[in-house]
Amino acid sequence: MSRVDKVAKNMKFALICQAVTVLESFILRRVFVACLDEVYLGLNGLFADILSMLSLAELGFGTSIIFSLYKPVANSDTEKIKSLMRLYRNIYSAVGAFVLIAGLSLAPRLDLFLKEMPNVAHLRLIYALNVINSGTSYFFVYKASLLFADQKKYVELVINTSVKFVGVLLQIAVLIFTQSYVLLMVVTIFTTLAQNICISVSTDRRYPYLKDKNVCPLGAEDKQTLKSNVGAMVFHKFGNVVIFSTDSILMAKFVSVVSVGLYSNYMLIRKAIIMVVETMFNGITSGMGNLSACEGGERRCDAFGNVFFFSAWIFGFASICLAELYNPFITLWLGERFTFGRGVVLLIVVYFYLYCMRIPVCSAKDAMGLFRQDKYKPIAEAILNLVISIVLAKRIGIAGVILGTIISTLLVPFWIEPLVVYRWGFEKSVLGFFAKFALYTLVTLAAWRLTALLCSLTADGFWGFVIKMAVCTVVPNAVFAAVYCKTKEFAYLKNVGVSTLAKFRRK
Repeated sequence: MSRVDKVAKNMKFALICQAVTVLESFILRRVFVACLDEVYLGLNGLFADILSMLSLAELGFGTSIIFSLYKPVANSDTEKIKSLMRLYRNIYSAVGAFVLIAGLSLAPRLDLFLKEMPNVAHLRLIYALNVINSGTSYFFVYKASLLFADQKKYVELVINTSVKFVGVLLQIAVLIFTQSYVLLMVVTIFTTLAQNICISVSTDRRYPYLKDKNVCPLGAEDKQTLKSNVGAMVFHKFGNVVIFSTDSILMAKFVSVVSVGLYSNYMLIRKAIIMVVETMFNGITSGMGNLSACEGGERRCDAFGNVFFFSAWIFGFASICLAELYNPFITLWLGERFTFGRGVVLLIVVYFYLYCMRIPVCSAKDAMGLFRQDKYKPIAEAILNLVISIVLAKRIGIAGVILGTIISTLLVPFWIEPLVVYRWGFEKSVLGFFAKFALYTLVTLAAWRLTALLCSLTADGFWGFVIKMAVCTVVPNAVFAAVYCKTKEFAYLKNVGVSTLAKFRRK
């Protein structure tokens, strides 16, 4: 299969599998709020962010080793692949053990993360089960990195989706018949283990040399490269964890656990979209990694330009949909009491747009192994994010936490990440990138204003939501098509889309 064919296949399976996963998540959340008190939603989000902080122990080895795998996979160098995978296994086993030990040690001091302790039975047991689920996720899963590097991410997706489908059915049954959060977490732990074991077995069957006992240690040059990349990724890992895993902690500490539960509903929808998008970009990233290992800078730059245009279209469309459909959907799904005001919703959407527009840049940076050039950036971003978010949270609550993240994003990664990609990856000026970013954003804003005006004329309720959804689907895409139809990026993606659809039909 060609590089484009593999990307298309990964994207095809990504869309199908993630659509199933998203539907399962929404159904499970609806049953969750019907069977358990809303404070459990807050605890879910809080514990997830606490445990994300412990993922610092991974130190960025995953991204570094995946980058190191691109070239040996492209060259079918099985000996080096075996050496890298053996090292990956040892590291992730140690990380899993650390998360279990460190996470459980925090159980007696949960009050550090809460404004006030909620009246919930077996609170520390619930937290411990969340720790076990997080810790066990590191065992066996390392083998999925080889599938990613070999552009076979679809294998992992199919396995995860199939196992999770069974797990969700069991979780729903537990909620309906027992209303026990403890039993719910037990089922979740077994589902996580089953997913990882199935991926491990499938990978061993596809790459039988992974079971060889005779594995050579990495050479000195490879070790030095990996050490250098990991050293840079430590900073990136730290920054990402602090930035993306502290919102719920700050809300629980300065606002309330219930507010974390409300926020988690918006995050579930946001994460569902990002999960689909990032899975698609995983296919693109592995293709770019293969491209970077085999081609020069000009080809990389052209490929990135097309990916960035595609991103601007998809993320602009998604942001407009969220701005107009967030609250109407949550009202129909869970009830109006689970919604925020318009101002907070728009802040969530602004951050969603900024975050998503960074995805193609970060994907290109990872694919080209540009880890060291901006290794101090995440530290500056993390410090700014924490300071600004805490100050604003004390003054304006939840809106302050989100606004702090937006401000820190604009001050640091917004300009540094593309600068790194263009200067060291493409060896070109970054001004063209910012000009395109500004154009794409202005077009998105114009499309949103028109969409919002038309949506304001519709009624509430189910049929009003259906009409809003139709408006959000047609208007932004019509505006984008009218503005971009003469561009070379539009022509390229149109040709790729037609070719891909033809291949899907044949299959």
